[in-house]
Amino acid sequence: PVGILAFPKKILKRVDQVAEIAKDKRDPTKQPDQTFQYLDISSVDVMVGSVTNPQDVEGLEAPSRARKVVRAFDLLISTCRPTRGAIAVVPQKYHDQIASTGFSVVRANSDVNPFYLQFALRLPSTLEQFRKWSTGSSYPAILDEDVAKTMIPVPSAAEQDRIAKLVVDALRVRAESMKTANGAWTETLNAITSRLSGVPVVPAGSTVEDAEEVVPMTIADIQAVIESLPLLTTDRKGQGADDELEALLL
Repeated sequence: PVGILAFPKKILKRVDQVAEIAKDKRDPTKQPDQTFQYLDISSVDVMVGSVTNPQDVEGLEAPSRARKVVRAFDLLISTCRPTRGAIAVVPQKYHDQIASTGFSVVRANSDVNPFYLQFALRLPSTLEQFRKWSTGSSYPAILDEDVAKTMIPVPSAAEQDRIAKLVVDALRVRAESMKTANGAWTETLNAITSRLSGVPVVPAGSTVEDAEEVVPMTIADIQAVIESLPLLTTDRKGQGADDELEALLL
């Protein structure tokens, strides 16, 4: 794997030079009848770093870790076993929803592409630094401050946008290929079942799928979307000491 020193020194920056560690919080139990979408570690596809199927949870049933309010295009970094690369960009449709305190929430600066930042945070050179910062043997974990001091390569804005487009386009192609492969798999199973039973298997009716979200990929387009979004719903801001205590209790 390529180590961090393999990158030109002039493009190396600490994470906290290009992003902030977001501290927005909300206690959903204060609104027991209101349903929210809960993003926990199981909501992150570790293979590609995407958010998949968050849980719909009522405030009354909210787990104690459901506290971190996320903004569209924030990055979720699992602080437990961080070398797994469970790092995802929050899709726009989950703006103002709640993530687990088991994540470090990183908010890219206005001149940094979140999709590039995700790419950089999932690099082997980044994960190796996470390994060095980790404490604990059974469930190694890092803190927000460890994420903040991690070094990553950060090229020009234009290059970030170029890389972000490559990554997002590749993810879309992968999803389409998987959908096609799953369809072919189902057809094969149905054909085998029909042959064994002698009864034609009628494919289940197609379900109405959500319209595919149009993903802005450039810094300018992402910032335009962010500026149009409603403010986050939070209890209070700047709970640094509480965050550190929660992280230590992971």
